[in-house]
Amino acid sequence: MGGVIISEPEEGSPIEDLPWVVVFQSLDDAWDSFTCGPYERDHAIALAEAVAVEEDDVLAAVEPLLPALEPADILADIAELREVHEDEDDEEDEFEETDESEESEEDTEEGDEEESEEDGDELEITDIEVPDADEVREGMARVVNRLLADA
Repeated sequence: MGGVIISEPEEGSPIEDLPWVVVFQSLDDAWDSFTCGPYERDHAIALAEAVAVEEDDVLAAVEPLLPALEPADILADIAELREVHEDEDDEEDEFEETDESEESEEDTEEGDEEESEEDGDELEITDIEVPDADEVREGMARVVNRLLADA
């Protein structure tokens, strides 16, 4: 049996009503991952579980499909997720002992040197044509119509 990871929004969250997707991937990297959907949440979970029961090397991740219309929406989601992750890390750090603080300081100094070397190698991307929110909505409508036409 494979595995299933299900995103669990808080009860009553508006995320529950969003479309959901299932990302299927190989546990041993024997094949490339792919995404199926959109589905209602219960259907996505049922499909993910049915596939995971049949295949040993499959990991299925059930996730909400967020309706991001512009880069600012995506960046806001990323910032929110980073903040949650940092809060979780801070809580874990409170419970850990700090007996090895000298080693931590050495690791941090080494890590800073590595980061500064990499910063100069960043690619600068210019002239990106980003569709506005109305264009994105129109594209979403076209996708939905294609999905329904194929059904």
